[in-house]
Amino acid sequence: MKKHLLLIGTLMMIAVITLSAAPAAEKNVVDETYVAVIMKSYSGDFWKTVELGALTAGKDLGIKVTVEAPDTETNMEQQIKMVENAVTKGADVIAISVLDTKAMIPAIEQAVAAGVKIITFNSMIDSKLPLTHVATDNWAAGELAGKALGEALGGKGKYAILGAVQGVKNNRDRSDGAADYIKKNFPGMELITIRYTDNDLNNALAITSDIITANPDIKGFFSNNETTTIAVSIVLEEKNKVGLIKQVGFDATAQTIGALENKIISSIVTQVPFKMGYVAVQSALEALQGKTLPAVTDTGVALVTLANLASPEVQKIINPLK
Repeated sequence: MKKHLLLIGTLMMIAVITLSAAPAAEKNVVDETYVAVIMKSYSGDFWKTVELGALTAGKDLGIKVTVEAPDTETNMEQQIKMVENAVTKGADVIAISVLDTKAMIPAIEQAVAAGVKIITFNSMIDSKLPLTHVATDNWAAGELAGKALGEALGGKGKYAILGAVQGVKNNRDRSDGAADYIKKNFPGMELITIRYTDNDLNNALAITSDIITANPDIKGFFSNNETTTIAVSIVLEEKNKVGLIKQVGFDATAQTIGALENKIISSIVTQVPFKMGYVAVQSALEALQGKTLPAVTDTGVALVTLANLASPEVQKIINPLK
C-alpha cells in the first residue's frame, strides 16, 4: 500500500493532518516487531510532538517503538552510539533524523550490514541506504517564509536569516529557499547575512543582538527553527524593536505562538511534527512488510498567522490529539 502524501499545494496552507483517512497498516506483524526512533534532540516542543506521533503510531499499529535523542543537536558521537545500541538491542528498523548528512554514514552502513532496515525523517543522510525519507519539503517551506517576509516588509529593506545547524541539509534548504525566493520576487530587499547557531539558544541570542547592533537599519528576520525563532523574538522585545523589525518564524509551538499572539512575530511557517513521527513509524512497519515505499513522503507545511490561528486546520497541527 503505497503512500502518496506529497502535499505541496497553495502557499497559504499546504498540509492538514488527515491520519484518520490514512490507510491502516496490515495487522500481520508479531508483537516482537521493534522500531527504534532516533531524533535530533528533545529540545523544544517540536521534538516532543514528533515523539508523541511516533509513540501513538506504535500503539495504534501494535508494535514496539522506542524514542531517544542526543543531549544536543551537535552531539554526533552520542547519536552514533544510539544507532549502534539499537542494532545490539535487536531493532528491526531504525527511523532516524540525522545530525549530519555525512558523518552518520558509517554507522548506518554497519546497521544495514547487520540486517536492520533504515528510514530517515526530518533530515536525510547522503546515502541511498534509507528506504524512504519522511519530511517537510524544506525548500518549499523556505520559499513560503521568504514570501511571508517579503510581504511583511512591503518588498523593501534589509533582512537576515538565522538558522540552526549548517551541517544539516534540511536546515540549509530553509535558509536558501527563503533567500532564493526573496531574490527572485522582491528585488528591493537586501540579504545582510545567513548565520547558524548550532541550535543553541544563547548563541542565537548573541548572534541576533550582534546583527541588529551592526545593522541598525535592518528591517526583518527569518528564523528557521523553533530555537532561533524564540531567540529572535526575545531580542526584538528586549531592544524595543517589536513592529520596527518584522520576524517570520518557524515551527508553531507554545512559545512561538505566544510571540505571534503578542504581535512580536508576523507569521510562523510550521511543519506537522505529529504526522512526521507517526508516518515515520508507519513507514517502518510497511518496510518490514516488504512494501515499496516512495523515495520521499512530504508531511506538509503551513503558514500560521493571527488570522488563521483559530482555524480547525491550524489547530489540528498545533493540538493533534484534541
